[in-house]
Amino acid sequence: MKDVSELVNYLSKVERGYTKQLNRSFQKAGYDLSREQYELLKVLWESDNVNQQTIAKKIEKDKYNVTKLLNTLSKRGFLRRITSDKDKRNNLIVLTEKGIASRKALTDVEEQIHTDLAFTIAPDEIKNCLWILKKFNNLLK
Repeated sequence: MKDVSELVNYLSKVERGYTKQLNRSFQKAGYDLSREQYELLKVLWESDNVNQQTIAKKIEKDKYNVTKLLNTLSKRGFLRRITSDKDKRNNLIVLTEKGIASRKALTDVEEQIHTDLAFTIAPDEIKNCLWILKKFNNLLK
């Protein structure tokens, strides 16, 4: 039990540390974005013109928090809302030119962090850790 508690504690610390590193790296690259905002942009880079509910499911956030993220990204010029042709009550979220253009720079920032992390840990260790984390994730669903 103590080992599981310690594992969960370290997972939480690693997640917070990763988020801080990513946020700082975005700032250095000239982007005032949070990790959550970046995750939302990644959903739109995969498939533009989606509704808020689809985004909420993919990033596993409630509609209230997704609305806050969308409002911020809209104010910063990364995306906009348009009314669906099929259902006037439904808004679709679409990337702006700035949102599209930011993809390469932001993914390069994330990839550099991953490269730096992977450089210090053996590939087999990463695979073992991933296997354990997937197991925990399946148990907690």
